[in-house]
Amino acid sequence: MTLPHISDRQKPFIIAAAVLFAVSFFFWLFKMPGRRYVMVFPSADSKRLDMEERYIRRFRGQNSVSSFVDELLLGPETERYRPLFTPGTRAVSCFVRGKILYVNLSPELLEEGGGACSIREGTDLFRKNIHRNFNNIKDIEMFADGRGMYENR
Repeated sequence: MTLPHISDRQKPFIIAAAVLFAVSFFFWLFKMPGRRYVMVFPSADSKRLDMEERYIRRFRGQNSVSSFVDELLLGPETERYRPLFTPGTRAVSCFVRGKILYVNLSPELLEEGGGACSIREGTDLFRKNIHRNFNNIKDIEMFADGRGMYENR
């Protein structure tokens, strides 16, 4: 097999394309879109669970778990899925000590509504999402408005 002959007129365009590719690859490599996570949300139409894929970047001062929790609490990106908790629920504090994740959620969690899951179902799916994406976390201690929630199973 022979390669096609490249004329002198085509060489500058090929060189420019190669340089442009190298520069864009360099910027992508050092400014990646984030780490890929898979989130599970209940379907709005049926009782099944559906998965959503997201790329999440960490911000200065945040660890990957707290970035993930913040994103998970925002809810699904599509209208076909239901959020885990009432819209407006946010993480007041979130940190890992040893192999235990401690999450204190805002009081909005205690208000059911907005098309969200029940509190029990939401906490179960919250735990499932954490365990699915973070193998190093063995237990999750959840608090709502500073009070302990359902015990781990």
